[in-house]
Amino acid sequence: MEQGAYFYPEKEKLKKITNRKNIFIDSISNYAELLKEIDKAACNDSVPIINYSTKENRFKLLPWYECSESNIVSCPTFRSRIFIQNDSILTNYDIKHSIDSLEIILKRHLLNKGQDFNYSDSPDRAGIEIYFEDNVESDEIKSLLTDLSNKFNHLNNKYSDTLYLKIYFRDRALEMITTPPRLL
Repeated sequence: MEQGAYFYPEKEKLKKITNRKNIFIDSISNYAELLKEIDKAACNDSVPIINYSTKENRFKLLPWYECSESNIVSCPTFRSRIFIQNDSILTNYDIKHSIDSLEIILKRHLLNKGQDFNYSDSPDRAGIEIYFEDNVESDEIKSLLTDLSNKFNHLNNKYSDTLYLKIYFRDRALEMITTPPRLL
């Protein structure tokens, strides 16, 4: 049986990259090492490409990345991101969903087109931020990435829109800030 090949955010973009640095999920031990490898590639003027596979498919992912030494601060709108951490999905910064609802949330996020304020206003702006604790093993990271990729591929095949899987690997958890009570 021949493996299917998937490239994110898109095959043509990955083909054009000449200074790539392949990072294989199966050859790292944990999330801290993944972040270190992404940063090392980015700070050495290389483009990190994350590789993972199953018996049926192989995947190549160009993550969002920045060299830690560049001190770039980005401030995306929260509605253009969904956050996956600690077996939960956060939308619009403060709405928490079970990881079991990943396909539903992904569909709402990628196909929203400005209809629901809690999700991205266009497929090309929609992104996913992932966070694991440093000691989470590579098998768990691979499992989430594979599940996410399969659900994305299903949506991409089902709908005629041009969808992109864009992932940023966070180095710290997104902290929920509760709104203080209103003073009377």
